[in-house]
Amino acid sequence: MENDPSSMLSLVADARSAVADRLVTPWWYHPILGLLVAAYLVAYTFASTLWRALTVLAFLAAVALLARTYRAITGLWLWGTNAGRASRWAYAMGAVILIAMLASLLIATTTTLTWPTWGLAALTWATVIVLGRRFDAAVRAQLRAGA
Repeated sequence: MENDPSSMLSLVADARSAVADRLVTPWWYHPILGLLVAAYLVAYTFASTLWRALTVLAFLAAVALLARTYRAITGLWLWGTNAGRASRWAYAMGAVILIAMLASLLIATTTTLTWPTWGLAALTWATVIVLGRRFDAAVRAQLRAGA
């Protein structure tokens, strides 16, 4: 093996490509994550304070288990907020979820309507799937490009 700069850069590019190939999220990951977020939104909107606390604990435990499973399958984990330019997708997802949570709470506390919460839950489920997959694609593209 040569120690010239071009061969070393080639090794780095090959390593980045190998990592990008390992970061293929299983097809079921985002739908499950979206379902957890949607269920959390519904439970948090309609539950009492005690049930909200229990819901938070159950949600965090389920997300931790999902993350651990992902890490066991891929051997890697990357926080959405530490992913360079790809982080914009994670921030967008967080913003949609936060807006949906606040809108759901506002509607539930000012009206007797329940269907908007279910609609917002469906929106968050779809958002997690779509933006989560875009985040994954952006991370892999960044790794391959060396960005």
